[in-house]
Amino acid sequence: MSPGAADDLLIEATLTARRSLDAEGLPLAPPEWWDLSAEARVRAFEAQMQARRIESAVDKRGWSTTVRAVMARIRGS
Repeated sequence: MSPGAADDLLIEATLTARRSLDAEGLPLAPPEWWDLSAEARVRAFEAQMQARRIESAVDKRGWSTTVRAVMARIRGS
């Protein structure tokens, strides 16, 4: 597997808006994030932003999964 292909797999693994939480309830970066180079982290960020735009476009309220997760926390769900 080429280094670029390995980065692509790691980037794909970071795209979910679902995050594990620490002891204080704060979101943690996915484990794959720490294996990315600085350049690949920029690509991952750009891919995450694109994914959130797509999610927002298909949601009836225009919310991404990130917005839904934040709203659920605010509402205490």
